[in-house]
Amino acid sequence: MIQETEELTHAWLDSPAASVPPSELILVTDFDGTLAEVVPDPAAARARPEALEALQELAMLLADVIVLSSRPPAQLESLVPISGVRLIGDSGLALPRHAQKEALDRFNAEAARMLQGIPGAWLEAKPASTAVHFRNTNMEGEQMLALLRPLLDGARLAAALGRKVIEVHTPKAGKGSALAALLPGEDPAGVVCFGDDENDRSLFEYVSALDIPHMAVGVWSPEAPPDLFERCDLVVAGPRGATAVLWEIVDWAKKSS
Repeated sequence: MIQETEELTHAWLDSPAASVPPSELILVTDFDGTLAEVVPDPAAARARPEALEALQELAMLLADVIVLSSRPPAQLESLVPISGVRLIGDSGLALPRHAQKEALDRFNAEAARMLQGIPGAWLEAKPASTAVHFRNTNMEGEQMLALLRPLLDGARLAAALGRKVIEVHTPKAGKGSALAALLPGEDPAGVVCFGDDENDRSLFEYVSALDIPHMAVGVWSPEAPPDLFERCDLVVAGPRGATAVLWEIVDWAKKSS
């Protein structure tokens, strides 16, 4: 059930994550669809100003604030220009091994040729993954996925359908794995995460299974798969709702510090 903005204070304060000291809480958030509205041209996306203001406050109040996005790192640096916020691009994916890198390069070459015949579709190659964007086409996701599947190199690559984008990378890699590798070194007392798309599913699954206080916040849109937020503790409507939760955490952290 999507929570209305006025109900968010109650939802956050009742969360187990609100029981830990702010200085021991880690916050992890996606960018597109969570801090910023999804727009036809990704280059035109901008975070809600009040979301950036909240992150700036939280960077001084919490143990760590992390933006974990499929955007390339250089783009994140310009989109979230906030000192103290840790930026992790390319979904935190490790650079692929030699054979996997070769498979990704072959996919990029073959997919780029194929997409030349589909107006509005384009390929974005990143260090450890590739995004095939098709928001500006008249194609459905399953149609595009069916076209791309023959180009995947057996078990070396996997493709996941998101919000008018298909992410191609090594199997079993993603945001959940990235946070699982990061968190033991951080040793937090609690974790809260935000996400809106299929590539956030592994993040929700990982955080919801932690044995420390946690909260997973799903950011709903009409493009979200019906089962995406099954592991979430709270679902809000769009970046506006996510921003409202961020400010609830700011207010709580200031009063608790």
